[in-house]
Amino acid sequence: MTRVLRIELRRSAAPWIGLLLLAIGVAHLVLRNDASGRWTTLAALHRVGLLLLIPLALAGGAWYGRRERRQRMDELLATTPRPGAQRRLVAAAALAVTVLAAHLLTFAVGAVRVAPNATYLPPGLPQTVAVGAVALVAAAWLGLSLGRVLPQPVVAPAAAVVAAGAIIAMKSSFTSDLDDQIPGFALLDPLLDGGDEFSVILSRVHAGQALWLVGLAVTAAGLLSAGRPRQVAFALVPALVGGALAVPLLPAGGPTAAYAFDHGAAALVCADGEPRVCVTRVHAATLPEVVGPARASLATLAKLPDAPTSAVERVERVGATGDELSRAPQPADTLWFPLYFDPSGRLELTGDEMRDEMLSGSIPWCPPTHPDDDGWQPESAARSAASAWLRGRPPARSTMPNMAEFDEMEQRFYRDLTALPQDEQLRRMGALRRAAQDCRNALYPILAGETTP
Repeated sequence: MTRVLRIELRRSAAPWIGLLLLAIGVAHLVLRNDASGRWTTLAALHRVGLLLLIPLALAGGAWYGRRERRQRMDELLATTPRPGAQRRLVAAAALAVTVLAAHLLTFAVGAVRVAPNATYLPPGLPQTVAVGAVALVAAAWLGLSLGRVLPQPVVAPAAAVVAAGAIIAMKSSFTSDLDDQIPGFALLDPLLDGGDEFSVILSRVHAGQALWLVGLAVTAAGLLSAGRPRQVAFALVPALVGGALAVPLLPAGGPTAAYAFDHGAAALVCADGEPRVCVTRVHAATLPEVVGPARASLATLAKLPDAPTSAVERVERVGATGDELSRAPQPADTLWFPLYFDPSGRLELTGDEMRDEMLSGSIPWCPPTHPDDDGWQPESAARSAASAWLRGRPPARSTMPNMAEFDEMEQRFYRDLTALPQDEQLRRMGALRRAAQDCRNALYPILAGETTP
């Protein structure tokens, strides 16, 4: 059996199908180029690539499955003592080997790009890769069965188009503004999106998808050897059983419900010395670059009343909207800051740029209570002028012509603030920062001295 499999791998189209999947998978990772140097985002991007790879695996299997008819050898092979089911199972094994190799090598290419900047290995990473592998094998074997039954040349490309359309249609059908209306069986689709580096796929979702896909793969293998209607009916049983066992495990609520917050990724890693500066564990490699700008920001803020005494990276919750994050309470003694990364996982801002971003972030922006309120301009201009005061230079003027009025407003606010005595400047800035932390949209009256919080 092993010798026959080796011959199949050397002389059949199976290796070429694997090479095609490998080329498309690697191209997807390279062109998307947004793994951000994190294992979690690489695994998620790898799974999203199944949108391309599943239809191709199905088409490759269908093309491979028609080889006996294509070479007009089906009648000749039927006269040999070797059972046809055995020949087809050897072909299925060869196809599975090449598909699995392509899937794992694609991930390995991504791992080479991610490993230099990734410091945290999340739980569930092997399961994420394994479920994708089973999905590809199931698709390839279904294609093999399809090619055996329908050996026409048009079947393979048509199968790819239909599979891609079905995946897209399924995802579109279960997209809703009300996530709780999305049924659990929508997660039978192995293409998961919506997670981030602080999230991890639930174990029950891994288990449910694995049950369904393994059942589907066993059904596809059974269809390869099925010749009679009763055998076809028996071959369908594993997929039905797998689906029946999987659906109760899958939570309703769509892709967002498939994820849980990864407390290990969000755990704080702090630098030695004072003042305290911490980043999340998933970003621990950036700590040496963050310490300097963070402590410089704290030194600048130290002259304000109730100044923060530590700087901590802000963690964004999975599924939280921008408004929810903006309204999240910020401790008065802590300077929260986000980190921004380029596709390779390196920090986009360094040195003085990061310091300026941290100082601006010390006056949190809150969305207006009424978005159509005309008072947003003075509020935003007051925040901009206060941020410029912390940075020690006037606000930069916008290059957009429709922002001229806003530019003049923030420049005027900045001039008025810096013209005050130093003690009064500090008092107003401290009051404005407290109001911003409480998400009170009344920054301009405080900056102008019209109100005292």
